[in-house]
Amino acid sequence: MSDAQDPATVPGAGTQVKLRGWSRQGEGDESSHLRRHQELQAFLHLLEHSSLQDFLSKDPCFQISDKYLLSMVLVYFRRANLQLSEYTHSNLFLALYLANDMEEDLEDPKSVIFLWALGQDWHHQVSDFLHQRDKLWARMGFRAVVRRQSCEEVMAKEPTHWAWTRERHPHHGRAQRSFPKAQIPLPRGPGLSPPHCSLCALPPHRRLCCLRPLPVLSKCLSYNAEWQRPSSQAWPWSRGFLIVLPTQLPLEPGTYTLHIVPKLLLCPRR
Repeated sequence: MSDAQDPATVPGAGTQVKLRGWSRQGEGDESSHLRRHQELQAFLHLLEHSSLQDFLSKDPCFQISDKYLLSMVLVYFRRANLQLSEYTHSNLFLALYLANDMEEDLEDPKSVIFLWALGQDWHHQVSDFLHQRDKLWARMGFRAVVRRQSCEEVMAKEPTHWAWTRERHPHHGRAQRSFPKAQIPLPRGPGLSPPHCSLCALPPHRRLCCLRPLPVLSKCLSYNAEWQRPSSQAWPWSRGFLIVLPTQLPLEPGTYTLHIVPKLLLCPRR
């Protein structure tokens, strides 16, 4: 039937509007935009719950709940087509655990999620939790890979929200295996005080030297490093010396190469 013969079609300026309950061009986009806004607000409102605030406070280094992992949770909710009524604590923990599965190498940190999601009797419920995670994954069509751009698009909708300030420091970066595990405190369960991280407590310029072992100690030592050359009686070799480094310079255990120059050169101050 042509437009002239169809009483339900009214011509417009460059658009076509159908009456009598028919869909209108552009209406779907508006509805989708509204839906995504409602989903984002429901998700951010969920993060404000006191129990989730407590959970997030126990991960001060953002090892299992940084801004990218949190934004992945919302992406997963949307891929699974969850109803707003399904934006719950339990689904958030399932999605967050799956996000950690996809993005993180270490197993221990994400295991803390069990304590928050399952409670004191969590040991007996882990298998069911993992089964529910797999069901959510299947509901997403097994599409668990999320591009960084997708996360940033989520954050751009509410760029000033506090959740997006959870920026992980480089020394807690993904696939960071070189730093001793003993110096990286794990997130904690309910009822415990937040862990103290000596690395995050350092000023930014001092964190950088903690990322990886240095193949060479330094081309020029800091001006406040102390050189001590003991007497030959104190050491079995006649040309021995000690280098006392500042306590503010943490070094990872390992083997370092010391280059000795004829004359000690100090780095010029700038």
